[in-house]
Amino acid sequence: MGVKLRHLRALLRRGSLPAALPIALSAALVCVLVHTLNARLHPVLTAAASSQARNLMTQAIDAAADNCLQEQGLGYADFITIERDASGKVTSMTSNTAANSRFKRQVVEAVVRQLSALDSDDLGVPLGTLTGQPLLSGAGPSVRVRVDCVGDVTADYENLFTSAGVNQTHHQVNLNITATVYLFLPGEVLPVSVSSKVCVAETVIVGETPDTYLNLEKGNG
Repeated sequence: MGVKLRHLRALLRRGSLPAALPIALSAALVCVLVHTLNARLHPVLTAAASSQARNLMTQAIDAAADNCLQEQGLGYADFITIERDASGKVTSMTSNTAANSRFKRQVVEAVVRQLSALDSDDLGVPLGTLTGQPLLSGAGPSVRVRVDCVGDVTADYENLFTSAGVNQTHHQVNLNITATVYLFLPGEVLPVSVSSKVCVAETVIVGETPDTYLNLEKGNG
């Protein structure tokens, strides 16, 4: 009786191996296919999501700065004070530091709000786009991508002087804004940074100007 029982168990063990082998092979094949597909599509997803995010971030930064300018009705004189002598020659150009610092802080806060409100629907990447086939670009359901959080947002002033003709100088006050957001992709959090230059004030200075522009260093204010 004991010999027959051992023989039956041996047969069952031998019989179970062929039945399990196709399942194991199928599971291994699925794992290989998923890994291969992920390896091919992940770089495309990362590049597409990063590109979309940078475009939306640039638009958000520009909109935030424009809104701040319009809400406060600021002009060139709010940023720069020009002093002239009796003959009309420019003797000094001074940055209005307190006002500039206040405006910069307001812009940074507005940019953070704009970036925090980015629509995840605008960041989705269609599956057809991930295939890399032009005919399928934009087709199919989108892979979900959303802004996980907003990182650092910094801003610095830059003054640009260019010749605008005889005894004329074009002065442009720019605000260089750099921002970082973290995108939540399937299985990964991806940091994306963008820098944008926004002109906040400009004018054409007529007449002779000093060789050295006082208190207008990059980053002042």
